[in-house]
Amino acid sequence: MNSFGDQAPPARRIRREDALLALGYAALAWLMHALELTATGSAAFPALAPWWPLFTLVGCGAVVLRRRHTPVMVSLSFAAAVLLVLGNSTVGLFLAFEAVFSLVLFGPARAARVAEASVLGLCAASGLAVWSLTGDLRDGVTVILLTGMVLLLPAEWASNLRKAAQLAESESARAAAIRAAARDQERLAAREHELALAAERQDMARELHDVLSSRLSAIALQSGAALRSPQGSSLPAEVLAHVRQESVKGLEELNGMIRTLSTGVPRPLAGSIQDLDAVVAGHRAAGMRIDWTNLAGSGIPSPVQAAVYRIAVEALVNAARHSNGARVRMLLDQTASGLRLLVEDDGGLPAAAASPQSGTGTGIPSMLARAEQLGGRAWAGPDPAGSGWKVEAELPFSTTPRPDAATINAGGTAG
Repeated sequence: MNSFGDQAPPARRIRREDALLALGYAALAWLMHALELTATGSAAFPALAPWWPLFTLVGCGAVVLRRRHTPVMVSLSFAAAVLLVLGNSTVGLFLAFEAVFSLVLFGPARAARVAEASVLGLCAASGLAVWSLTGDLRDGVTVILLTGMVLLLPAEWASNLRKAAQLAESESARAAAIRAAARDQERLAAREHELALAAERQDMARELHDVLSSRLSAIALQSGAALRSPQGSSLPAEVLAHVRQESVKGLEELNGMIRTLSTGVPRPLAGSIQDLDAVVAGHRAAGMRIDWTNLAGSGIPSPVQAAVYRIAVEALVNAARHSNGARVRMLLDQTASGLRLLVEDDGGLPAAAASPQSGTGTGIPSMLARAEQLGGRAWAGPDPAGSGWKVEAELPFSTTPRPDAATINAGGTAG
């Protein structure tokens, strides 16, 4: 059944069972008259008795409209029922039963409520009226029982069916809402899974860049310096030693990343402040001019040391790649709350003369992300006070990330 609201439900098509019900009432009327079964002892209005076929046709024909046009059906059927009862036709009682039943079951919610109350009042009023006219209480009770079976019983029956239909609709809507919520939850879980995978891919890309790109860039830089060195110089041996050192460390870190991907167990953070001395020595051996000053104390948390190491290595690799021949100044200083790293160069050769190698665009975002993850900040871009490039990072000793940490992204060539 359709939903029942304060307004009448939308028009519905004539159903086959309604047509069969109308034919059943017509057949019942014919049977009652064939058997001479009357509603009362004598007709209240004998002139109406001969018209019972017409009244029956109107009342039974209206039954087919009980779903599609309930008010019209109720009006026609109830009027025909009254005329038939006044003409002493028993079928009028059945049509009255059907009119009340259809009004409460298919009519507007407000009309159904009014009909239930009106039927109850009509039963009581009919019994009181007969009692007062005849003076016999038994006659009054008999009328109450008769009107109750004809009017009150269908009203209560239809009311129960209506409530059952409303409950079924409510449960159906609730089940649909639960299914929709489950689908939304599945989509949300899938989206969260996609976001988690995207975050993992970004972390993997950053780690691969910071671990392998810096090592391979150092190897390329140092091997190039060895090839450019004059014969008989001791530089190739020193450079090749650094090449081997970078190769071994890069292979170890690559194996560690592979184990992490295989087992899911996070690997320890690689890199420390002490390792920067070897990094600077390797770049110096490759021909870079680096002024390295380390003023950091002891007891620095390992995540902070690893972040400083990665940022410094990336800054040196970018300086070697994009500022050929530049003098680089790298300073690590300890502040009241953490560490401050400064890497700047004087610009070196023009861009056309610099190394033509292009980066992946991951280096600078990786530096900024590492600082932000630790609740610090980083900045990379052209030096406002000079002609070179400048990288600056401040990392607190507390490794609790700050959601509002300000990270200023600067444009430029990323490593």
